[in-house]
Amino acid sequence: MSRSSEADDSEAIDSPANPLSPVPPLPAFAQIEPTGRCNLACRMCTVQDRADRVVDLSLDDFRALLDQMPGLQTLHLQGLGEPLMNPDFFDMVRLASDRGIRVSSNTNLTLLTEARARRCADCGLASLSVSLDGAEAEVYESIRRRASFAKVVRNLDRLIAARAAVGSTLEVRGVMVLMRGNLEQLPALVRFLHAHGVDELLVQRLSSDLEQADLAPRYFDIRDFVRASELDDSDCAKAAEIFDRAKDIAAALGLRLHLPRLASPPLEGQAARPGCRWPWEGIYLSAAGELMPCCMVASADRASFGTVARHRTGLLERWHGEAARAFRQALASEQPPAVCRSCALYRGTF
Repeated sequence: MSRSSEADDSEAIDSPANPLSPVPPLPAFAQIEPTGRCNLACRMCTVQDRADRVVDLSLDDFRALLDQMPGLQTLHLQGLGEPLMNPDFFDMVRLASDRGIRVSSNTNLTLLTEARARRCADCGLASLSVSLDGAEAEVYESIRRRASFAKVVRNLDRLIAARAAVGSTLEVRGVMVLMRGNLEQLPALVRFLHAHGVDELLVQRLSSDLEQADLAPRYFDIRDFVRASELDDSDCAKAAEIFDRAKDIAAALGLRLHLPRLASPPLEGQAARPGCRWPWEGIYLSAAGELMPCCMVASADRASFGTVARHRTGLLERWHGEAARAFRQALASEQPPAVCRSCALYRGTF
């Protein structure tokens, strides 16, 4: 892209009449996947079935990506893979934190040693979310396959102890993927997290984003599991009662509880489109350097704006490239891309 066309794009972006420009400026938020590998095979996750390139992001490539985002303020360092499997994870956090970027991450916590717990507490990480989908081993292990609930509990205690030992300001919160099989666990999970020194829980609904007609067959088993497990209208009355119990417990314990909607908001009229602003407001990059529309797509074999080169303009070229422009234009229309139509973020139920 030439300087003259960049200037023209900038004028279009700044125009109040064009708030959803197909060529927005680089945003202040990014999500970067440190590794495409994971040690678990969670039943709702596509990580073990992805067909895009699975690598560990190198520290040099990570630095090159940061160099292309001088206005970056917030970074979520996590994708489909388990971040702690990348040996450079803590160095990446420190590198970004030293640039004044607020860094968060998410982990299944199964690989946390005492040494890694200390590094979580003192590397500059601002926030760490821990995936916990149940308060009992049987429920948790039925969802997080290959995981040991006992080890996760041990490691959570290690993390909280390490934070206290160094006087760290690291925020630790639980994240629960809510589905029929663990709905009744929610009040117990609130109590469990509080008992282990965690004072915040984010609950996200298991929701299908695998309903597009051209879905690859390797994802069919995951799609079928999600279809059978996600809450629907028939579950709302029961879920509302459980939500109320969980809210009462959380209020009594002083735990911050974030619950999802139980019904989709109406998607009518221009003001409601698009239901998602990801391709305007956030950058999502895989460990292999693929720029994708959002975190929900998650693997480049489903949708991609192209591979970002290490040279200083590669990210901006892809961000303003033909694939990105076309995707944004479709998302802002009454006919969003097929990969978006069943997505919980787009529908407002995540």
